[in-house]
Amino acid sequence: MIAGTTYTREEVIHRYIHLVKYVAGRISVNLPPNVELNDLINDGVVGLIDAIEKYDDGRGVKFETYAITRIHGAIIDALRALDWVPRAIRQKARELERTQHDLEAEFGRQPSDEEVAARMGIAKRELEQLQHKVRSTSVLSLEEHLPNDRGSDIPLLDTLKGDEGDIGLDVESREIRESLVAAVCALSKQERTVIELYYFEGQTLKEIKVVLNVSESRVSQIHAQAVIHLRQKLRVLRADLGYRENDPTIKQKYVRRTSSAPSSEATR
Repeated sequence: MIAGTTYTREEVIHRYIHLVKYVAGRISVNLPPNVELNDLINDGVVGLIDAIEKYDDGRGVKFETYAITRIHGAIIDALRALDWVPRAIRQKARELERTQHDLEAEFGRQPSDEEVAARMGIAKRELEQLQHKVRSTSVLSLEEHLPNDRGSDIPLLDTLKGDEGDIGLDVESREIRESLVAAVCALSKQERTVIELYYFEGQTLKEIKVVLNVSESRVSQIHAQAVIHLRQKLRVLRADLGYRENDPTIKQKYVRRTSSAPSSEATR
């Protein structure tokens, strides 16, 4: 009986199944993509049935409120049953992630292990042990698709390197690296300094402005100009390697173009 009206269990399930989908959708937002939403919904239905069996209309509590609590609990219990990692480790992992995020926002850079340990109030040795435990809890699905800025998602399995080497890829990687080094060396002194300090030494724009004795906004402008110049200098290489955008049929970013004669752009 709900709100003075009697229903069968099947009628209540069909009437309030939307609560299951609502709770499952809210929980799935914070879960890795390998957790299926349909599995959460199935576990939530178990919680809804449990709510039907135990609900007492005479207590004056709305069924929706009571059911949502039961559905949420059933889904969480099912997730915990699948998790082999102790809850204490999960809590420590969240605390570590939160501390690193706060320090990075405060310092404007990646915090050191000593700074993280000091903020958490533990010794560096304890932090290293915690990091080791946290790393051992990370699991990825080989069928998971990684986002691609070119519009085509790539399965994680396709990004794994095989045992056999690819001479062509090694040559192309060396060409790309050499061309990038040459492009950086061709930049102006200020642009080269910003690129080296920002990307190779990990300094922030605030730190670089002290080296160049200019404002932070000026450092940002120099950085943007340097990136534009690098892109312009690497366009010839992109054309030579036959770069193809939005092509989900290839697994490599660059595909060597078979051309007997050099392109007009490459000879300039």
